[in-house]
Amino acid sequence: MSTPLKKVVDDQVEASAMAAELLNADDAEYVAAGVRKVLSSLRARRVWENHVGPIFTHKQALEATGWSKQYLSQAVKENRVLRLRAADGTTSGYWSGGLTDTVPHRPIAGIKEVLTAWISAAADPWTVASWMSTEQMELGGRTPRAALVAGEVPDVAALARRMAERLSA
Repeated sequence: MSTPLKKVVDDQVEASAMAAELLNADDAEYVAAGVRKVLSSLRARRVWENHVGPIFTHKQALEATGWSKQYLSQAVKENRVLRLRAADGTTSGYWSGGLTDTVPHRPIAGIKEVLTAWISAAADPWTVASWMSTEQMELGGRTPRAALVAGEVPDVAALARRMAERLSA
């Protein structure tokens, strides 16, 4: 189901009980700046999702896995789930590509080893999600995610360590 952007905005304005409010110039600029920021973030999210696949919100990640908030947090700490952060440090979401395609979604085999390999480079999680979603010559032109799904954990983990070393050098 698709919802027009205008309807979403109209619904939010109506729900805020501010639909009949008249805004002065400063208020109008404040609202416009907020809308520009949201639309810019939405555009960026769509570009990233076109490359790395769906980015789950916190709620979507909980629903997809059936986990509690605490368990999801623990999975992030243990490098079993990749949390993506916005430039301001807030959580943008969770990379769905590190999870199985079947419901309930679970971390794919080997993801912990691969995510752990990137820690030494202090790589941005967006970089890791991008690398995991990009075809690699060393993996026969497949993505690291596809190679993990195929059971090639040692090869992908070794490549991740090499790439992390290059990045941190």
